[in-house]
Amino acid sequence: MYNAIEKVSIQNNISPSLTTIDLRSEPMKRLKKSYERFLYMAAKYPLKDENGFLPHTYAIDLIWHSHLQEPLNYVSDCVRLVGYIIFHDPSPILEDDFSDGAYQIWKNEFQCDIETDHLYSTSDNKNDGFD
Repeated sequence: MYNAIEKVSIQNNISPSLTTIDLRSEPMKRLKKSYERFLYMAAKYPLKDENGFLPHTYAIDLIWHSHLQEPLNYVSDCVRLVGYIIFHDPSPILEDDFSDGAYQIWKNEFQCDIETDHLYSTSDNKNDGFD
């Protein structure tokens, strides 16, 4: 008999320095804002042939998983806010140049890096996504 866990290959492209997330109230508000921005970007730059979607960070993935815990609300929210259902791919395989381009679009849109977006207050930012 074989060990099934050894047979499973999961791509892990999460930076080790960004895997510690503060889950207190204020940091959670910033995590939520990053996820709202992620949804905003999904609406503004919709999928083409199921490719070209903005890669998500570990921080965004935490809130995304929370949202997925209520599937009916998730589907309804996606259709209402984004215009289509975003199917969760835990580790999309993306070309480096695509990721770099997508991250630059985020930076141009929100004046911050996607990897550190959840670490800073977004209250002074003029373009906060759906707000």
